[in-house]
Amino acid sequence: MVLGLALILVLCIGIVLLFNTGQVVNKKVELVNAADAAAYSVAIQQARALNYAAYMNRARVANEVAVAQTISLYSWLNQMHTTSIVIRTTLDVLSAIPYIGVVFKALATAFKVAERILKVTRQAFQPVAQAAIVAIDKLNMMFAASVQLVIEGVSRLDSYTIAKDVLQRNSPQAQLGTIGTAVLGTQLATAENRLLQRYSIPRTANGGSATQRQGADRFRNVVMQSRDGFSKSRSDDFLGFLVQSGGTDMVDYNRWAALDTMAVELPLPWPLSDIDIPVGWGGAQAVESYRNQRFLNGFGNGNGWYSDWDRRRYRPYGEAVRRNRGAAWIVDRSQDANVRFANGQHRKAFFTGYNGLRDYHDVKAGQALQPYAENDRDRDKVGPVFTIYAETAGTSARTTSGAGIGAPAGSQMELPDRMANNKIAALSSAQVFFDRPVQLRMFSRDDRKRETGNLFSPYWQARLVKTDATTKAALAAAGALMP
Repeated sequence: MVLGLALILVLCIGIVLLFNTGQVVNKKVELVNAADAAAYSVAIQQARALNYAAYMNRARVANEVAVAQTISLYSWLNQMHTTSIVIRTTLDVLSAIPYIGVVFKALATAFKVAERILKVTRQAFQPVAQAAIVAIDKLNMMFAASVQLVIEGVSRLDSYTIAKDVLQRNSPQAQLGTIGTAVLGTQLATAENRLLQRYSIPRTANGGSATQRQGADRFRNVVMQSRDGFSKSRSDDFLGFLVQSGGTDMVDYNRWAALDTMAVELPLPWPLSDIDIPVGWGGAQAVESYRNQRFLNGFGNGNGWYSDWDRRRYRPYGEAVRRNRGAAWIVDRSQDANVRFANGQHRKAFFTGYNGLRDYHDVKAGQALQPYAENDRDRDKVGPVFTIYAETAGTSARTTSGAGIGAPAGSQMELPDRMANNKIAALSSAQVFFDRPVQLRMFSRDDRKRETGNLFSPYWQARLVKTDATTKAALAAAGALMP
């Protein structure tokens, strides 16, 4: 009888121990899952902020190209209009020649029709282009401001709010606590400064510090490389003697300039230079305000633009200055960018209200060079890590003592939970990293090379990672319960 009662007592104690252990384990698993979800959500939010910045930077590049296309078309129309007037006038003179003059007369009539069409087209396009450039510039201003707001403000506040919300949705009694809030807050506050750099754009090519010009040149190089074929170069030869040459360059950080020329090239034997007779010219610029800005010598004071992508130097305006210097000189020195033959005013070829490149963020040198780290020491170079330290009261596990259904406190049958500080803690970390797929053709680069982290490509992602030893040591020093 006594033995049976003893066995029943031992069995009851075992059941209670098993129940208590199960309750604590369940609460621990719940808290770990909640911490994982919170850490991953914070990293996802930060990755979204970086991807948003990348999308906005790409949109700004596309808008800059749209400005270049707009003034390219107007400059080309000016040149074509001038060319039609010059050729029509020449044909009118040649029509006085006996016998064959009738042919020149017919051609002159055709060019007269073309001249009228081009004049009407230019007059209609000019106000539309002016309005479009102002609208595009305002869009870029809003895009730049929104990126700054998201990166420097909203993403930090949102991430902290998201961490608390996700944590409590997955484990209602869980909290970040003072230690968890301090750790996550520090990481959120320092992540931007460790990963990103904000570049201030000088107003002129020679303004600002060397560092500012270097950052501005990088943005301008991306824009210049992104130009479409028509904006980049409008150079071609016709009939073996008509030389068409033109192009559009961002000559300053806040100024686009387009120049188009056409000339009759008369080849001469060596060592004489060929004779170029200007027959058409035109130009256009997008500027902040009209100050009679010059067209020559062009990009880099005539040295042209060097492409880091192509590893070559491009001459100003698609080589218009080199090939048709006389026509280019008329546009610049004679201030005839807007078809003076048709009473066009030179200043009307300048589209105002364009403020150029705005300040932007990009990844610092030496950061986000690879999607994975070999050790904890190199992990910060991959991307920022965010740690969630969550804790909950031991009573939330609903053990027998916590629920008040066990033996009285202090009795010989009491089964205390013996939790440190009567708390359960969990620790989780997640990392933001950049990884543009190399194998998937839909997303890979054309050259199939691995791309390092930047804020012009939206390939920022998030993943859970092991909490590094340094963070664990800092938490332990602050009095955290190490799981």
